[in-house]
Amino acid sequence: MFTVTAFSNDFQYTPTRGVVYVVTDMTEEQKDRLVAREAEENPGFWLKVEAQ
Repeated sequence: MFTVTAFSNDFQYTPTRGVVYVVTDMTEEQKDRLVAREAEENPGFWLKVEAQ
């Protein structure tokens, strides 16, 4: 299990002060793909991934 926390300054995330998070069951490989994909598709996001 990993907690994935994404931070964004985009206007649509203002109500949560830019923080979106989810706890999910992923393999290490899936986590690495998520981080790489988000860096490519959403360069304005910052991801913090913590193992549970």
